Amino acid sequence: MKIYLLALLALVFTASCDLDTEEAVKAQLSGRLYILETMHFTSKGSCTAAVFTLALGEFRKPYPLATTLETAMARVKAQQTVQFALAGLTPHQVSEAIMSRDLSNGLGLISSGIGPARDCMDEKIMRGYYRVLMSPAAQMVYLPQENALLLLYPPEKLAFFLRGNV
Repeated sequence: MKIYLLALLALVFTASCDLDTEEAVKAQLSGRLYILETMHFTSKGSCTAAVFTLALGEFRKPYPLATTLETAMARVKAQQTVQFALAGLTPHQVSEAIMSRDLSNGLGLISSGIGPARDCMDEKIMRGYYRVLMSPAAQMVYLPQENALLLLYPPEKLAFFLRGNV
């Protein structure tokens, strides 16, 4: 009986753990971004959503670039990190293009952003995230090994980081 109770308590404790800490996310991104302050950070067992202000609205060190949809598709299919640099396309349009060509891999990309946006952002932050998703000025990075999306928005020197646990 005691073993079952301990197992149940361990399960409850593990289920309530946050996916990330603010410090860990900042450390992960600081080699790539010029992070100043955290505007928003929420992490639960199922998602993490963070918004950072930046000193410079550019990458300190770029991720592997995809300048064509074919290159982007190859990197997504291979589950490799990719920074989408498809001229004139918004992050939303990039996601749609990938989903229309390969639904299963496109869903992986989309799920990295949808769940965390829905479950780890309040309404105000979600509106800002949506605006960035629809902007051709935004730059999107897919981090499949981390099940995460990173959006850089140079006009306002912002970065959105979203991670799901699916």
